[in-house]
Amino acid sequence: AKFKKDKEIIAEYDTQVKEIRAQLTEQMKCLDQQCELRVQLLQDLQDFFRKKAEIEMDYSRNLEKLAERFLAKTR
Repeated sequence: AKFKKDKEIIAEYDTQVKEIRAQLTEQMKCLDQQCELRVQLLQDLQDFFRKKAEIEMDYSRNLEKLAERFLAKTR
């Protein structure tokens, strides 16, 4: 009787361990997906700000050229 009781406890324990493992595996998949999405978002933001900086540099150069032309005319 005691042996049978111990077997039932072990079987229930194994079932619980399997369920917990399955939950943890599912949570890990979700965390991996979130991580991938955030990495992609950071890469997109990095590209955006790099292009924005290029545009602002071009704008700055063009303003400088315009100011130089204006100054050359007024001299």
